[in-house]
Amino acid sequence: MIPALIPYDFARALHLIFVIAWMAGMLMLPRMLAYQTESTPGGELDAKMAHAADRLRTIIVNPSMIAVWIFGLYLAFAFHAAGQALLFPLWLWIKIALLLGLTGWHGYVVAEGKRMAKGERRRSARFWRMTNEIPFLIAIAAVLLATLEPRLN
Repeated sequence: MIPALIPYDFARALHLIFVIAWMAGMLMLPRMLAYQTESTPGGELDAKMAHAADRLRTIIVNPSMIAVWIFGLYLAFAFHAAGQALLFPLWLWIKIALLLGLTGWHGYVVAEGKRMAKGERRRSARFWRMTNEIPFLIAIAAVLLATLEPRLN
């Protein structure tokens, strides 16, 4: 058994707080990239959007994602005995797969934002607006899995 470093309910609360912060940032970031894509490269709006996106990434999005992973793993292993990860229920494995997908999307959006800050425009504003809801859809599925804990045999 992993010793309880912090109470389970407190860890769960922190996990949820950081999920909310991460989702808020991940919903804002593509919208900022859409505005930046529409702006004139090197112009005032371009610079403001690049700065705002950078601050959002460094202050909210990246730290929140890291905290979500830390507290999520803590919860998973606090709930189950160490070394029995294969006994996690199927719904949890699906949630982890969704989290890996969201983490990949996070990395992609951050990388594209950094490219845009350097003047590269690889995607259209329409692309960013259409993909803006990806984090929300993943969050819906993850929350339903975590709260309903469906038996998926």
